[in-house]
Amino acid sequence: MKRMILTGAAFALILSACATTQENPNATKGAGIGAAIGAVAGAVIGHQTGHRNEGALIGAALGAGLGAGVGHRMDKQAKELAKIAETKRTEQGLITKLKSDILFDTGKSSLKPAAQSSIAELAQIMKKYPENVLTIRGYTDDTGAAMVNNPLSKDRAESVRAQLISGGVPANTITSVGMGAANPVDSAKTKEARAKNRRVEIEITVDESKVPKQAQN
Repeated sequence: MKRMILTGAAFALILSACATTQENPNATKGAGIGAAIGAVAGAVIGHQTGHRNEGALIGAALGAGLGAGVGHRMDKQAKELAKIAETKRTEQGLITKLKSDILFDTGKSSLKPAAQSSIAELAQIMKKYPENVLTIRGYTDDTGAAMVNNPLSKDRAESVRAQLISGGVPANTITSVGMGAANPVDSAKTKEARAKNRRVEIEITVDESKVPKQAQN
């Protein structure tokens, strides 16, 4: 009887998490990931207490709730960031794209004054989400030598990182990488295509251990 009650409660929690995410596929993905993590953790705890199966089911249900909460927070943050810069939702989290021509003068890595202001606004949003893990990637176009483009792209990514840190985003949550001319978004050899390829992208993923407890419900 105890096993039936525990199993029923776990399934009820899972169904509840699914019901709250039917209208949001991103939250559903988060719920699925959370459920898998929770199941493993619950099974370990259950095994130690002699209730492995019940622990796995309850852990899965609680993990699903956490994943759904993370998904909702990602969606909320995406909407806020999109007001300032091009932002899209991905399987892993978010990518916010900044055009280099707006950020920097040609061949330079120092941020323009207007760019500093925009990135400061991004920082105000990002620091509200302590679970964020940021990877900043700088890109150039394919003109010029790699020995120039690679360090330039790294320096530009680092300039954005420094501005975010000065805006209050924790330094230990941000990594900067110089990609040079790799991964062009437009392979055409036109002025317009090359302008698209000169960019800085901020990839945002999540450390679920840092999600505020109130957001896990």
